[in-house]
Amino acid sequence: MKTQTIKIFSLCLLMALVVFACGGGEETSRITESADKPVEQKAEQKEKISPAEIGQQASELYVKTMGELVDLLKDKPEASLALPNVEVLKEACVVKMVEFGKKRESLDEAGRSAVDSQIRMKMNSFYNDPVFASFNELQQHYFQNRAFHKIVMSFNVITQYANFDLLKKQEPEEALRLGIQ
Repeated sequence: MKTQTIKIFSLCLLMALVVFACGGGEETSRITESADKPVEQKAEQKEKISPAEIGQQASELYVKTMGELVDLLKDKPEASLALPNVEVLKEACVVKMVEFGKKRESLDEAGRSAVDSQIRMKMNSFYNDPVFASFNELQQHYFQNRAFHKIVMSFNVITQYANFDLLKKQEPEEALRLGIQ
């Protein structure tokens, strides 16, 4: 019985030594850091998208948001009733556009130009879309309510939130509100 107790004690002591020897020394943390680096690099590579993809995603968001706006207003509700939903839709889009803007800002001049070109190209083709025709009809319907009309019209230029230079020039208060300097 004593021999078995000594074996168990020795085994526990050996395990404790292994744990202490492997846990937390400088050598171990260097090994851990280098082992983690490929994972971090892979995550960065997954997040890295091309300028054309940034522009494509921003322009797809524009088209989607315009469609959602048209859906919200298609029955021409009173502006005061529609306003809360329109404001929520706009802010959700703004937040996403700002994220695209941050990605755009990290690019060189050629990359930024590629993003802008992709957005312009999609917007130009969208002007022939039936959703855009519906948008035009709706903005005309709300023309008499200047404040609401201004909000509705702001959707047409919402991609400016993905271009910080443009946003700062055209909507400096918005740029400040969003912390864009």
